[in-house]
Amino acid sequence: MGDRYGLQNESLSLVAGGSDPAYSARIYRPKDLEPVPSPNSRASLSFHVSLLGPYYGIHDTGEPDEIPTAVAEEIEATYPGYQTIPPELGNEVVPDVAMDGALMGEATIYMCLFSKVWTWVDP
Repeated sequence: MGDRYGLQNESLSLVAGGSDPAYSARIYRPKDLEPVPSPNSRASLSFHVSLLGPYYGIHDTGEPDEIPTAVAEEIEATYPGYQTIPPELGNEVVPDVAMDGALMGEATIYMCLFSKVWTWVDP
């Protein structure tokens, strides 16, 4: 996917021997590449593939286009059996979990499966 889109690996801590629960990357859309993008023009898409179970997540803040579908197809082809987590489940808070970047009662299922990196795209 790096050949088709401006891709940034957000899992470098895994390469350095760290521990994250997922592979994470971000795709920058053309509006993100403006010299000084305004806050309203930010259009990033991040995606995460869990190492803990057969799940992936796509976190999109941009205008509707073909990129989320292309990313989902690539993930599902590379990781057969993996499926996305619906927002109504992924945004649920796990009450008795504290983790790096989230206090007890603040971590969501998305954060537990994909790490704090999940929130980096939040507006």
